Amino acid sequence: MLAFRNCRTVLQTLSQGIRRQVTEQASRSVSVVPDEAHKDMPIKMENPYKQPQKGCILCSNYIEVDYKNIQLLSQFISPHTGRIYGRHITGLCGRRQKEISKAIKKAHSMGFMSVTLKDPQFMKDPNICDIKHLE
Repeated sequence: MLAFRNCRTVLQTLSQGIRRQVTEQASRSVSVVPDEAHKDMPIKMENPYKQPQKGCILCSNYIEVDYKNIQLLSQFISPHTGRIYGRHITGLCGRRQKEISKAIKKAHSMGFMSVTLKDPQFMKDPNICDIKHLE
């Protein structure tokens, strides 16, 4: 029994000595490790693939929307179906998109614009937005 206790105390003292050595080594290496780890950290940078935010073309050029301006309104409808393009296609702000939609609907009801097709004389106009038409 006595030998067992002696072994236990010997093991405890050895483990305490080993713990001290490990903590001393860890405290020495702590000052070195962050510098080395810092070199491996990712660098903060801008996303190179992010496209710059485009502003509303009507707001930036101070263009007023009018239901009688058929040439402007025809830029925002499909040439084949006559449907009004959405904001994700036209790039307009919400306010201007709503104005365009209301003006197109008013021009339809007043008879200034065709409901189903885009007027052929406006087919060759340069595009205001980045709308790609099949030709």
